[in-house]
Amino acid sequence: MAKAAGRGSYERERVKMTAATVERAARMIQEGKLVGRGAEIADVDTPGLTLRITRAAGTWYLRHRKGTFRLGSMDALTLPAARLAADRARRDVEAGVNPREDLHVFEAVLAKGKPVELAADAAFAETVEVQSDEDRRRRGPWQWQDLMAEFLAAKLPDLKESYRRSYSAYHAGPEFEPIERLELASIEISDLEELRDRVIESRTLSAAARVVAQCKEALTWGWRSHATRSGLADEKHAWWQERWHIEYSPKAREHTPTIQELVRTLLVIEHHRTLSSTDQETENGMLAAVWAVVLTGQRTGSLGRTRRDGVIPMPDMPGWEVWTWTAKEMKSGRRGGRPHALPIPPAAIAAIDRLGADPSSPWRFPSRVDGKHVTPAGFTGLFHRLEGKTKAGKTRKGKKGPLFKRPHGNLFERYGIRVWTPHDARRTLGTFLDEEQLGGAGSAILAHARDKTENREEARIEDVTRKVYARAQRLKLKASGMAPWIDHVLEHYERERARFKPLPLP
Repeated sequence: MAKAAGRGSYERERVKMTAATVERAARMIQEGKLVGRGAEIADVDTPGLTLRITRAAGTWYLRHRKGTFRLGSMDALTLPAARLAADRARRDVEAGVNPREDLHVFEAVLAKGKPVELAADAAFAETVEVQSDEDRRRRGPWQWQDLMAEFLAAKLPDLKESYRRSYSAYHAGPEFEPIERLELASIEISDLEELRDRVIESRTLSAAARVVAQCKEALTWGWRSHATRSGLADEKHAWWQERWHIEYSPKAREHTPTIQELVRTLLVIEHHRTLSSTDQETENGMLAAVWAVVLTGQRTGSLGRTRRDGVIPMPDMPGWEVWTWTAKEMKSGRRGGRPHALPIPPAAIAAIDRLGADPSSPWRFPSRVDGKHVTPAGFTGLFHRLEGKTKAGKTRKGKKGPLFKRPHGNLFERYGIRVWTPHDARRTLGTFLDEEQLGGAGSAILAHARDKTENREEARIEDVTRKVYARAQRLKLKASGMAPWIDHVLEHYERERARFKPLPLP
């Protein structure tokens, strides 16, 4: 063999196959000369044609960029028959047709001793003119790619605008290529399980869980809402809901960082602005945003969208500001969020302003991209750099490339900080105010729901008077919690800064 392999893989070679090649493979099976799992022989004259031999049998396969397809057993298919099957199967795959059923018929007819020509006529009927994508979308039957496009067109308008791109990412990618042009009616559980496994291998288990859940929803939507066009009209029930499964249980985080850990992290970020393989620094807007996370406990999505024109003076409290967010800017589900306003003490304003975020930007926390604001992805990237996590490069086709480690290592660990995320800071703020018997203020600051039957505050800031808005948003209650919390954070920050010693980095 041209290439040896370990015990868990096949020996592989590429040759111009002849009848002698097949006879040699048969002898290897009979004489038990195979090592490891067996061997694979690829035919250089027929793209993708592979003969896999194990201790038990020989099997012909077609390897294609859209999947691997079993052509038949070595006992039933001669080399010419295998080449014919590979050519016909490749043609079907390129046309978006699943060839498995035709290949099964082809093998069955040959196994009965019938001529190759008769088996080919029975299995591979001549195809009609290829249907256009537009006509297929309009009339059906849909391929997998059609279902994804039509489902997202119906689904995305109901989602929060900032979430649409993230949601769509779980319906696309190189892992989907093998099934993109398969008709929905021909999709089998094996196709779905292979998709799931490809995502697990190339992304993460949690990403695969999202792919399974969202694609099951898409299939059910097509089956219920467009049964005829989708080609799923003959399905008596949504079998994929029960049969397509993934073993995954998300673990809820309950970590509450100490105030020392929060302020020490701020100092680490300030002293180590460059934490990547490039000279790119943590920009002022991102540093200010991390400070704001600690000082306000707000979610990164809404915090990043803090508009300067949404900042108003605090009624009856000179020097204070009120940061406001509309329902669309707050974290929300399909029906949207609730408007939120938060009073900010002068000391917090000064602490954030000293970090130098561009005051001419329309956003309170601008990113390095002109006209844009910091995003949750930016927070995630920064905290990954602090943790020293490996980072995957990407190939030209968008697939993950080789991994590398950040040379500075885990800065959380080196500075004696337990790893935390921006969302964890909310628990620290809430715990402090609970201990100060200001739990009600904490819930209001963190925008926790007060009552499911409460009337939703749909009015925008400009639609109500400042006095009415202050009462509706309970600004006095929130201020009673913000004042002691800000003092608590800044006091510990100054104390920690006095003894902070930056570590040398590679």
